[in-house]
Amino acid sequence: MQIKRYEVSSIQEAMNKIRMDLGEEAVILSTKRLRGGKVPLFEVTAARDEKEKKVDSHKPRETHKSGSQRVSASAEMDMIRNDLMEMKSLIRDIKREDPIRKELSQLREYMNNLMNVLGHWEKNLFPGLPSQIYYHLVANGISPERAYRLVNTIAKLDNFEDICKSLENTITSSIPVTEGRKKRGVIAFVGPTGVGKTTTLAKLAARYSMNERLSVGLISADTYRIAAADQLKTYAKIMGLPIKVVSEKGEFKEALSSFSDRDLIMVDTPGKSRKDQGYIEKLRDFLSVGVPVETNLLLSLTASRENMLEAASRFDMVNYDNIIFTKVDEATGLGSMYDVIDEVGKPVSYLTVGQNVPDDIEDANPGRIARLIMHQS
Repeated sequence: MQIKRYEVSSIQEAMNKIRMDLGEEAVILSTKRLRGGKVPLFEVTAARDEKEKKVDSHKPRETHKSGSQRVSASAEMDMIRNDLMEMKSLIRDIKREDPIRKELSQLREYMNNLMNVLGHWEKNLFPGLPSQIYYHLVANGISPERAYRLVNTIAKLDNFEDICKSLENTITSSIPVTEGRKKRGVIAFVGPTGVGKTTTLAKLAARYSMNERLSVGLISADTYRIAAADQLKTYAKIMGLPIKVVSEKGEFKEALSSFSDRDLIMVDTPGKSRKDQGYIEKLRDFLSVGVPVETNLLLSLTASRENMLEAASRFDMVNYDNIIFTKVDEATGLGSMYDVIDEVGKPVSYLTVGQNVPDDIEDANPGRIARLIMHQS
């Protein structure tokens, strides 16, 4: 076996060099990031079995699977699993380093491709239902990596529906939701532009004030978007609730003080681009007012899994407490919720399922979320 080690600035550079030096039959044994230095570097180790070159291309290959072939394939799969774990660790290390976000994107793409290959291998090694379930999960929007992990939890069942039900129960047990609803204090809604913060706030304000008979005050800090405050003012007028519009932290504190006799104070925040790091820093400072603020991050399920994960990572700076998934009724591939929940580890508080105020909002329920992930409805 011929083994070579490379120090490169990107995974793509490594793959190009490996193809040139070792050929298409080479495999990557390990990938890790090198610490120190001004320029991020990666150490990639690759190998090629010299015996591969000596195989007679005119000799027909055996198509049956012998015991030794199964062992070899299993060993190769173990090696790939180890590579995946190393790459996951690498992704976590570089996740918050803006200068190398392009490398992060490349690594994610490489990992997804690897998981697709692994899925094909698994189909050959374990034909039948496990591979059907794997592709069902991927088609529903779950990442190949997590779909493969879920498939490995399958009990020895011989019915597609039974396996789906078993996986639904597994997913249900893994989904954290907000226990108990806040009855007094300050609740803020944050997230990228267009996710439905103002409408979601209005739905919950109506629920709390009309159904639960709590006294509610509304604050709009969204002075960036044209007519954003006017929209919330309209809702406030319909519900008979007081509202304050603020543009800076001092005004926010004054508004909180004026609503001190209210059970709940609900705060709408601007929806600027998630990539505007300066805005997120200002938002964190804006919400730091010396009193507890329950912060809900809103993520639209019409966005891609990658965009939701990126938004969740960037808004982590405001230390949000819960996730609200919006636009369930407009989205496909609802399995992406599983990836976000698994990656972020924060509880889900609500799902929004339409534009109607106050009806189209649901308390987060693990079983309901699991059914959406597995069956899209």
